[in-house]
Amino acid sequence: MNFQELKKFYNEHFSLGYISNTTRSSFENRLVLISLVCYITYKAKQKNPDVTHYEIIMKLSKNLGLPEDFIKGLSIICEDFSYMSNDFPTFGLKGQDIVKEANSILASYLPF
Repeated sequence: MNFQELKKFYNEHFSLGYISNTTRSSFENRLVLISLVCYITYKAKQKNPDVTHYEIIMKLSKNLGLPEDFIKGLSIICEDFSYMSNDFPTFGLKGQDIVKEANSILASYLPF
């Protein structure tokens, strides 16, 4: 594949679109979301080693109507970012606030 073909493939399968938030830029929200999903999955794996990023994102985004391609793409990105890592920033959030913030960011997703 040439560069343009790879770029198109990435955009179709792994783009996180626009994540709106009044307190952070879209870029920051993407990074925060990835880190929080990785952290939540890491913690969940301590109780159930078979849990996946995909399952966590599905639970976080329940009833949000997010496209399946977005969920799959985000789960693959999180899988990649968390490979051989167990230290994920939570940006000062603790406990259920981590889940609430991840859910809030997911709820702000726009596909463009």
